[in-house]
Amino acid sequence: MIKNSFRWIAAHQVTSFFTLTFLITWGLGFSYIAVTREKYLFLPLVFLATCGPAFAGIIVACVSDSNRQVAKKRFSWLAFLISWLVVTLVFIANQFFINKGPVSTALVILVAISALPVAFIVNLAYTRFPVIRGFRLKSAVSGGNLSWIIIALLLFPFLTMTSVLVSKLPGHETPVFSSLPATGLGLVGWFAVKFLSQFFYFNGTGEEVGWRGFALPRLQALTSPLVAGLILTLFWVPWHLFLWISEGREVMTFSFWVSSYLLHIPSGIILCWCYNRSRGNLLAAGTAHASANTIVALLQPLEQNNMIIVFFVFAALIILVDRMWKRLPEGHLAVQGIAEA
Repeated sequence: MIKNSFRWIAAHQVTSFFTLTFLITWGLGFSYIAVTREKYLFLPLVFLATCGPAFAGIIVACVSDSNRQVAKKRFSWLAFLISWLVVTLVFIANQFFINKGPVSTALVILVAISALPVAFIVNLAYTRFPVIRGFRLKSAVSGGNLSWIIIALLLFPFLTMTSVLVSKLPGHETPVFSSLPATGLGLVGWFAVKFLSQFFYFNGTGEEVGWRGFALPRLQALTSPLVAGLILTLFWVPWHLFLWISEGREVMTFSFWVSSYLLHIPSGIILCWCYNRSRGNLLAAGTAHASANTIVALLQPLEQNNMIIVFFVFAALIILVDRMWKRLPEGHLAVQGIAEA
């Protein structure tokens, strides 16, 4: 029975990934609401829930790995401890500098415990000591990665600022931003802390390790980047359900879901493009995702309709230039077939 289940998972890795992702995140979805009601002991469950895509990919990768002896890797406790320390400090820094909240010994202990799964994912995906195949950065074999990571860092801020300029054109309502949280070097520091917080919690870890790190390469072995990006977005949007409920979003309205898909469809295509252009570099996708949420947090309030238009225009441009309706060659580093898993 167990062996048959493992064989089915190995043969249906993408379906298994989506199923496990929602089982983990939605299954622990109650924890989001509990934390918003100041039941902070549920914070470790929130972290696990938000890491659902990453852990779903990890589980499927483990079950599907039929060549464990060849794939065996050395685990470094030092690398893990450093990862754990960094992600814990980033959370505390965000709480203190960005949220302007209190930092107590109890909070530090709670965050340190909650950050364990995040540190595990960071160690797995972003260090030289991976313990599972398929989540190792390809920077050692991919050319031009540094340039694409820089592009990924600047792309969404550029598009967002473009939408702001569009809002300032004659005939459009001029956006009124709340005062920036800092100026000069202070603003740079604010952006850095917020970006690192977004990256580790959880854009570059819990999300991108699963969505782009695991699912996208396997989908692109079956179909084109455009279709693969649209399939991911189909699941990516409702995956946020319990998070959005805890934030008080109007999830029971049809218009909310329409606007959410309109914003996430071009965003998903752009993230797919970053991943493919960087030749399968997970760091590029995670960086783009984190910078997108960082700039949105900085420039509030934003005119979402203008953002959607600008994002769609750019998405249409890269689709045409890169012919994203055509499948990538089998040897492309952003493609991973079942036989390679």
